[in-house]
Amino acid sequence: MLKQKNASLKEGGTVWIPCEVKEGMFPTERYIHVEVLGEKAITGFIPREAVKEEGQVRAVIAQVVKNSTALLFRGELLSATNQVMVPTSWLASETIWEHLCATP
Repeated sequence: MLKQKNASLKEGGTVWIPCEVKEGMFPTERYIHVEVLGEKAITGFIPREAVKEEGQVRAVIAQVVKNSTALLFRGELLSATNQVMVPTSWLASETIWEHLCATP
């Protein structure tokens, strides 16, 4: 199953990642918090249209390299620079795959 999911990781693809969602500083944004393997957190202010209120944030796959995947988030990240490197195995287990789609 993991191999099949990894095969779907293509540059330019869009994924929805589970996250904690709170109100942002402005009505047009949300504050998100994503835990990555309990070691690293991704936090930031993301435009409202890139966040699902039930707790998912949209990210674009920028690059897949061996065991790591670079993700791009819309908005302003506080915890890291934007492209965030995450383990591919974590992404494969945490991503909402029903929403995986390649952008043209």
